[in-house]
Amino acid sequence: MPQIPDWHYNIDDDGSRYVVVTDLRVRLAGWSVESVDADETVTRSNFTFGAIWADQSGCANSTDDGWLKDAWEAPVEPGSLVRAFIVDGRRLEVDQWDSLVAWMIESLFDKPVGFIVEVGPSDYVADSTDDTPVVCSQVVVLSDGVVMLRRSRTELGHLLLADYSSAGLPLDEWQNDGHFEDCTDGYLFTKDIRLVARSCIAWIRVNAGVNTTGNIGCSYRFADELPRSS
Repeated sequence: MPQIPDWHYNIDDDGSRYVVVTDLRVRLAGWSVESVDADETVTRSNFTFGAIWADQSGCANSTDDGWLKDAWEAPVEPGSLVRAFIVDGRRLEVDQWDSLVAWMIESLFDKPVGFIVEVGPSDYVADSTDDTPVVCSQVVVLSDGVVMLRRSRTELGHLLLADYSSAGLPLDEWQNDGHFEDCTDGYLFTKDIRLVARSCIAWIRVNAGVNTTGNIGCSYRFADELPRSS
């Protein structure tokens, strides 16, 4: 029985987006992938054999970062989520939570210092006069490939950090010391964006009682830049 292989999203230098499989024990000739976007538009594309790069963490990319690897690739539309692999007329359904985690890993790859991603219920509207609890999480990109994940049951504010240096921070250990007043359920410093993505989505899914990926909302912003002269 065919099974869904391990896969990733990948964006090349031109902004084209692909589903990538680097496990060469799997032969995907004749396979295709089905994806759906926010407007419920469904697209299907075939796998072809090519090559990508992989960095030290194993994240696939097409920006010459790391070492070259042979891979199977199938193009998908920007912003869409994979929902099935198809072979010999048989559909292999992809768990939509796995697809969402893969999308978040893709979203965190190679982002600049100061980049912020916030995740929570899609129907939540920020209101300074409303004290209703909300399960949410926030990811902040620090220096040297380190990211910070914060989890909370109240709305998380934007931190006014003195700097984004990761020097001296304890990596891969959950911190529950109450350092951030708005962070009720711990924070983590790590270079593992897969761990961050899985932890972030699982936190919302379990603690907010979210039943479908469509009930999760996401926002992001880049750090502001000053108008420096050359």
